[in-house]
Amino acid sequence: MQAAQTRPQQPTQNPPFTLVTWYGLGGIVLPNGQAWRLELLTAYDNDRRPVAQFTNSGSHISVSFILFENLSGKPDMEGCRTDAIEPILQNAGSSILKRVYGEATTNTGQSLATVSYFVDTSAAGVPHQRNLFGFAGNARTCAEIHISSFGDDPAVQDAMKIALGNFHPDLDYRPNAIDYFRVASLLFKNAPALAAPYYKSSLDAMPADAQYLTPRRVATDQLVMALGMSGDIKNSRAVAEKAITVDPDYPINYYNLACADAENGNASDAKQHLQQAFDRRANVLKGEQMPDPTKDDSILKLKKNKEFWAFVVGLAQH
Repeated sequence: MQAAQTRPQQPTQNPPFTLVTWYGLGGIVLPNGQAWRLELLTAYDNDRRPVAQFTNSGSHISVSFILFENLSGKPDMEGCRTDAIEPILQNAGSSILKRVYGEATTNTGQSLATVSYFVDTSAAGVPHQRNLFGFAGNARTCAEIHISSFGDDPAVQDAMKIALGNFHPDLDYRPNAIDYFRVASLLFKNAPALAAPYYKSSLDAMPADAQYLTPRRVATDQLVMALGMSGDIKNSRAVAEKAITVDPDYPINYYNLACADAENGNASDAKQHLQQAFDRRANVLKGEQMPDPTKDDSILKLKKNKEFWAFVVGLAQH
């Protein structure tokens, strides 16, 4: 599958980058500024625990943010702490030193359940790793910050306290289409399967009116590709087919369906849908070009079909 070329970024608004789940309430506004570098954005536990990890070039601390369902049975921050920390203790308990439980208050007065400890890294010949966790939680959602650094000098301690104080999760935050799309776009780079539910949630959050026509087209295309690239051809096809019923003039919907046909080895249907796509090429988004089917990984799977491939080459040349 191949994205339409020269795609403009969508959505175009630029709110704070907020970490959200694709399925529920809650959000964490992530750090910004030159000192903070995003090292990792992924999702654990079958895509239900999104995590964003940053490093700070000034203080050399690492900070991770995680959102997850509160399944602890306790509707509060202590339940969230137990749910997150107990598995760590079970897996690495013998290497954990000086564990201390407590509470802290953020700069905005929000209460956090905390735990700090050191990890014994002497076998690796490096200073012990200092870890500080903070948790906020209610009956639905847990928000976690994990701050770590090697060494424990006063500057490191101060930097960790500042990071904890700046942690401001909103457990009742209702994500919007832009939040979902931005998380999906970063996940898509390395893990299309993780991005798919976020693209779907972005689509579901968009009104069906004409104002959202372009964002819906882009999010639909990305969802189709995310599903297709992760091997879920059945649902990729279903999304493309639904898109055609509600937006029959947009050529990329037909192109995506042709890619699904090619993945299934169906040259006849792929030819039909490619023709329908190129018949509508004038309706690509402003700034886009039609994908080149001769360079598409999905379409290339039918290259040995000489009749089909001659048709594809002919399309690409006109």
